[in-house]
Amino acid sequence: MAKVKLLSSDLNGTLVHSHTMQEMIQWAFPNERGRLDEAARAFGLQTRGLMSMEETFRIAGRMSEGMPLASAIQYTMDGMRFVDGFGPFMNHLKRSSIHIAIVSTGYTVTLYAMRYLLSMKDLMFRCNRLVFADWRTGEEIHEEELEDLVRSYVERPHVRRDPLYTEIRATGTIELGLKDESAKASIAMDFAAELGVEIEALAHMGDTMGDSMGILEIARRGGMGIAFNYNEALEEFLRKFGEKEMREGRILLVCPKSEKSDLREVIPHLG
Repeated sequence: MAKVKLLSSDLNGTLVHSHTMQEMIQWAFPNERGRLDEAARAFGLQTRGLMSMEETFRIAGRMSEGMPLASAIQYTMDGMRFVDGFGPFMNHLKRSSIHIAIVSTGYTVTLYAMRYLLSMKDLMFRCNRLVFADWRTGEEIHEEELEDLVRSYVERPHVRRDPLYTEIRATGTIELGLKDESAKASIAMDFAAELGVEIEALAHMGDTMGDSMGILEIARRGGMGIAFNYNEALEEFLRKFGEKEMREGRILLVCPKSEKSDLREVIPHLG
């Protein structure tokens, strides 16, 4: 197998234990259990391949409506739990000149916060957009402005007291950067083409059925698919449809779903 030069990775359940879109709702609305329960039901169906992306995020958007921007950012800073070994894993990627691109159904607001919280200014990602607007005027906050607001909140603690961060709230609309699960493979290949990375040096890593086609398609095209912290549904799918690629070592199963899964177990497989 060629040395990996670009790792395309899921976020939720892969790099972080948290289901960020779901836990963000709990963080913002601790006294409104119904919001969390409805979102959890939808996401549970989606990760098992039983609900479409569009329907899942229609429900998630409705349950997120009114979430203050401050809550969304603060959740990423204080509530999101990285999988064990995240720090050493990211250090290894940097030392080995392996690019990482996060391809996730999570939200841009979360990835902006990660970008500045972890001082990863060149972090590449493609994900969904939780739309925010000024609650008083209804004026939508566009992505460039949103990133600037997130960066200021993360890097300048005194800014966090600005009432603007509670006046800007989620509108209930989510714009899909990924319209279906199979899009992860094409997005990963787009990143590879942009960086000049050959397909043989591309890997995609994920944990649930949402990454099934990303893992399988990249492996079938000559790259590597890594199921990490994987659930039973993904394992069954890959054993059934990726048997050939598993025999060839192009699909790897690394750490079944557990709170003890450790990203350092992936490092030896990157070449």
